[in-house]
Amino acid sequence: MTASPTELASLAEADDFKVGLMGVGGGVATAGPERPRDLRLVQAVISPSHPMIGRRLAEIPLLSRLKVRVLGLVRPRHNAGPDLANTRVRAGDRLLVAAGSDAAQALQANVGLTDVSEAKARAFRRTKAPVAIATLAGVVLLAATFGWPIEALALAGVGIVLLFRCLEPEEAWGAIDGNTLVLIFGMLAVGKGLENAGTVELIVSSLEPLLTTMTPLFLLIAIYAVTSLLTETVTNNAVAVIMTPIAIGLAPVAGIDPRPLVVAVMFGASASFATPIGYQTNTLVYGAANYRFMDFVKIGVPMNLAVGFAACMAIYWLY
Repeated sequence: MTASPTELASLAEADDFKVGLMGVGGGVATAGPERPRDLRLVQAVISPSHPMIGRRLAEIPLLSRLKVRVLGLVRPRHNAGPDLANTRVRAGDRLLVAAGSDAAQALQANVGLTDVSEAKARAFRRTKAPVAIATLAGVVLLAATFGWPIEALALAGVGIVLLFRCLEPEEAWGAIDGNTLVLIFGMLAVGKGLENAGTVELIVSSLEPLLTTMTPLFLLIAIYAVTSLLTETVTNNAVAVIMTPIAIGLAPVAGIDPRPLVVAVMFGASASFATPIGYQTNTLVYGAANYRFMDFVKIGVPMNLAVGFAACMAIYWLY
C-alpha cells in the first residue's frame, strides 16, 4: 500500500487507528494515554554502513530499542515491498518515523542513519474541515448572490482559514506554485497582446461574411463555436467584449433576436476545458496535479462539445 507522508501523519495521530511498524519498545501510535504528547515526525536515510542492509525492515534494531513507529519507507524510482514489514532494507532508503522527543534525539545519534531531520509533512486537520468548507461556500454564495467582489471575499476567506488554524501560514505560503503564477501572468499578457494587436478582431471579421449566410440555428452554433475556440487561447473577458457586439450586429442581418446570440457568447466564453491555459482555474489544476497538455485535450474537447451542444439546443429552444 502506498500513501503520502501527510496521509501517514494523519493516520499516526488518529486514536482509533494504528499504522506502521512498532517493536516491543514502541508505543507511539497506540491509543489512549500511552500516546506521547510530543509526537514528532522524523525522516532518516539508511546509510551504506548500516548493519541491517539486506535484512527485513521488521528486524531493524531501533524498533526494539526505542519507542518509535516506522510509518513508511520510500525508495527512489522503486516501490519497495511486498509490504512494509518484509521490505529488505537498502542503502538510501528513506524512513518516516513517528517518535517522541527523546526517541527523536536518539535517532539523530544513530550512526546507521543519515540526514535525520524533522519531516515537513503535517497531519490533516480534519476537525477544521467544516470551517474551511463553510468559508469556501460563503465566498461563492456571497459573490454569486449579492455580486460582492470575489477578490475581496477570497482574501477574507484566507484570513478566516488562517485565523481558525485550518492550516499554518507557512503551509499556505508553501502551497503557492510560482511556476503556475508565472504561467497565468504570461497567459494574461499574451491574451492582452492579441487583443491590443487586433488579432481577435481580424479573425472574427474574416468569418463575419460566412456567418451572415447561415440559418438561425447554425448561426447560433457558429457563434458559440468561434467564442469557445477563441477563449481557449485568449482571456474570456476579452473574447466576450469582442464577440458580443459582433453577435448583436449579426442578429438583424439574420433576422433574429440578438439575445440568443449574446447568451451563446456568454456560455461559449465561459466553457474553456480543452487547454490548461484557457482559464486560470485550469492552469492551477494543471500545475497542482502534474497533468500533461494532452490530458486537457482528451477530456476537454468532449466536454466542450457536450456543453456546447446542450447550451445551443437549450438556447434555441428557449428563445
